[in-house]
Amino acid sequence: MTFDTNFTHAYGRPKSEGTIRGESEDFKVFEEPAFELSGSGEHVYLKIRKTNNNTGWLAAQLADFAGINVKDVGFAGRKDRYAVTEQWFSCYLPGDESTQWQRLDIEGVCILATTRHSKKLRKGDLAGNSFDLTIRNVTNQKMLEERLHKVRDSGAPNYYGEQRFGRDNGNLDSADRLLKGSRSIRRHRDIILSAARSYMFNHYLSTRIAAGNWDEITGIDTGPLYGMSRDPRPGEELLPSECSEWCQGLQQLRVKSGTRHLKLKPRNMRWRFTGNNDGSQALQVAFSLPAGAFATSLLREVVDYSETPGIRQPDNKERDD
Repeated sequence: MTFDTNFTHAYGRPKSEGTIRGESEDFKVFEEPAFELSGSGEHVYLKIRKTNNNTGWLAAQLADFAGINVKDVGFAGRKDRYAVTEQWFSCYLPGDESTQWQRLDIEGVCILATTRHSKKLRKGDLAGNSFDLTIRNVTNQKMLEERLHKVRDSGAPNYYGEQRFGRDNGNLDSADRLLKGSRSIRRHRDIILSAARSYMFNHYLSTRIAAGNWDEITGIDTGPLYGMSRDPRPGEELLPSECSEWCQGLQQLRVKSGTRHLKLKPRNMRWRFTGNNDGSQALQVAFSLPAGAFATSLLREVVDYSETPGIRQPDNKERDD
């Protein structure tokens, strides 16, 4: 199955080029908590800085270290793996004071703080994320500067990032089989179904933009996350042919429908250019995004980026979505 992930740009394809993730420190993500921690309760909260580590894989390592079930480890969201990220994890350890967290020894993992709280940290329990990114070998600084101003002032399409679809769109291949009735897919069903709905949402938004409606989209407008619904959802008739049986499959699997904002507006966006000894230029850009938004979706409107070739992840760590 071939999947078209060349979604329409709001302002046309950028004419400036650059490279992201030249090294881990080029992509920094900092979680913004949704609530204050009480300091007491049955759940130990760990603020962790991780480098080149998958969120789900690390949760399993924390469970193993604490001697608890991985289901008793919580986190608010999956973060980029090839990056330096800071986020909270919770571990259900009522009355336990014996776990010596200072002895946790995992490459690329540093515990920054520990405290307690009364409730488990669940997915979505965050206000957003802030990003500090470096794009190397950038070209056409003048045009890049113009695009930065445009995205800062007018926002970008709130597409799901390409990492949601898996390596070589593997999650979409699995979703196609699952939604057409395959019973052989038992692992990572939530991730696979999420990839399918993300792909469908992106196509809905892409179709809206291609029709020349970007300027009419406001910050409160939403699009469909397809699932169970008595009536056809907006844009079903415009979905690509590869999704022809997906809506019916989502209905049969009783996946709840939802909505997602169409426009992504960065907060506190700022940038600067730096020069290197070899004459190349780098762009350093920082901004904050709401929970569930992808930094790469904003970047694709700013610069025609490529990832550094040769990035290889350890085989025992699945890709974050």
